Amino acid sequence: MGGGLNCRSTTGVPRPISDIMKVAPRLVFAATLGFVAFALARAVAQDVSSDPASEAPPSVTDMPPPTVVKGYLQLGFDRLAGYEFTLQPQTADQKLPRWNGQDQIPDVVKGWSGKKADLKGYMLPMRLEKGLVTEFLLMRDMSSCCYGSNPSMNHFVVVKMAKGVPAVSEKVVKVSGTFKVNTNYDAFGIMTGIYELAGEKVAEAGE
Repeated sequence: MGGGLNCRSTTGVPRPISDIMKVAPRLVFAATLGFVAFALARAVAQDVSSDPASEAPPSVTDMPPPTVVKGYLQLGFDRLAGYEFTLQPQTADQKLPRWNGQDQIPDVVKGWSGKKADLKGYMLPMRLEKGLVTEFLLMRDMSSCCYGSNPSMNHFVVVKMAKGVPAVSEKVVKVSGTFKVNTNYDAFGIMTGIYELAGEKVAEAGE
């Protein structure tokens, strides 16, 4: 039998009512917890489905132009990641043409290429020289940066610094430099990124 209320002892003799009463409150408590958990889960599901904030974020093509501060475009990941980018099957065969994904990048995003920009995100160091970071990924969020999830290609920017900078962990940084829409590949010809920034300086966001 399962773990339900058993009114008989192991010998088949009915249990005293006092024993049953000792167990009953715990069973009622467990059942109540289960009901509350079910009710909460249902309520949350209903709230999420009806909450406008849970709907798809606005597309970058529907946003107003980014502001410009001291000659630098203020580009956030709400814009850089404001469209669907679907990675296509790729091959390491150098004889075959490389897929560059440029057909999925909106023209408005391509229009920022070659311009000075300020970007904010989380630093994931990729290359160090003498203890300083010379190349890193600027990530949209911490889940992509530190917890092993696979980010979309438009959720990070490959930053290459002219001079090494100290590593910054678990804090949002602002990186200034020249933004480029440029497909990057590894040594095997597999796509590793679509955004670059020739970094000039890095500061903690808010400085």
